[in-house]
Formats: sequence, C-alpha cells, structure tokens
Amino acid sequence: MKTRPSSLPLYSLTDVARYSRAQHQLVRRLYLGYRDGDEVRSPLLTAAEAIDRPAPLSFEDLIETSLIAALRARRISLQSIREAHRIATREVGEHAFAHRDILVAGRDIFMHAGEAADRESEQLAALTKGGQRALEPVLAEYLEIVDWQEGWPVEWRPRGGVVRQNPEIEFGLPQVQGVRTEIIRGRFEADEPIKAIAGDFGLTPTEVEHALRYELWLRPAA
Repeated sequence: MKTRPSSLPLYSLTDVARYSRAQHQLVRRLYLGYRDGDEVRSPLLTAAEAIDRPAPLSFEDLIETSLIAALRARRISLQSIREAHRIATREVGEHAFAHRDILVAGRDIFMHAGEAADRESEQLAALTKGGQRALEPVLAEYLEIVDWQEGWPVEWRPRGGVVRQNPEIEFGLPQVQGVRTEIIRGRFEADEPIKAIAGDFGLTPTEVEHALRYELWLRPAA
C-alpha cells in the first residue's frame, strides 16, 4: 500500500508552530499534553513519544494544527475542540481535522461536540448575530486554501496566494514555483534587488514580493 505523501514526517514541533502561526505553548499542549489543575490532559494530536524522533510531524499534522489555531483565534475553547476532534476521529479515523469529509460536514460534527461539552464553556456551534454558525467561515477558508486528493490534503496556500506548501516539493517547506521563501528572504536581506532575485530564479518580481510578504507574515509567530 502506497504511503500518502501528506502523512510522511517532515516537520519539527517548532516548524509546525511557525507555519501554522500558532502559539508555541498551544502546539506543545496539542502534541505533548498538559496539566489542568490536578488533571493531566493527554495529547490531542500525535502521540507524545513521537516528539523525541527527528522531524516527526507530517503535512497532515500541520493542517490540523493550523485549523485548531484558527478555531482558538475565534475563542473556541480547547475543551470543545478536543471533544470535536474525538467525534471527528470516530467518524473518519486518524488526522480527522485534515480530512476534507469532516470539513465539508463539519457543522454537524462540531455541533454535536458542542452539545457534549461543558455548557459553561464556549461552544463550537455558537451562533453569531447573523444566525450563521461561528465555525462556518473557518471551515470554508480551509476548503478554499487547501487542495485535496481522495479526501486528504496535497497542497496548502496559507494566505490563499502564490506561496504554497506541498509535501512533495522542497520537503514541504513554503515555496514559490519550487523556490523556498526563506531562500528568497535571505537574498533580499543580503541587499539584492528584487528584480535580480526574480531573474536568478526564473520568477516574476511580483512572485518575489509575495514570498517576502509571506516571510514577514510568519515573523510574529516565529
């Protein structure tokens, strides 16, 4: 059976935190677990023992982490996310938040999770003033900026533009037309003109500018 490229280990814990623009503490909680008062919370995502291996996290881990970070940014409680992930995993198996089927039918999944969660916590299915589910914009965004194949992610456009991450190109690192954005940034920081950088890599000046803006966008989460 052929291994999915999206399931191959590519990233460190720090990489996933940076590319998902998630707080490092949140990512550590997701993958290593944490203590909540007297209670020890188990890891929500990949098993903790895997963290000891080099570059243990996959493209699917990155997609899941990024989605969870987006949910947390909307003030959805980690408790509710955990319950939603449990229900989603029961529906489709491993890496449920990186599976297109769950995102498409996500409202029902998350609504059930909200019903099962503590009534005092913020619910994933909380209604906005307009009567739409608060979760819908997050799921809709991921359906648009992720390319899927047989339900699994094959490419991610983090800002919906020309910068892409693909587990089969440049080891899953952010790139434009196969040129890593970090290399473009390094050339720019060495005071090379944008036109010269573009010419050397066969890119347009606009593509170079997109790469530089993306690298600047990453910095607050670095």
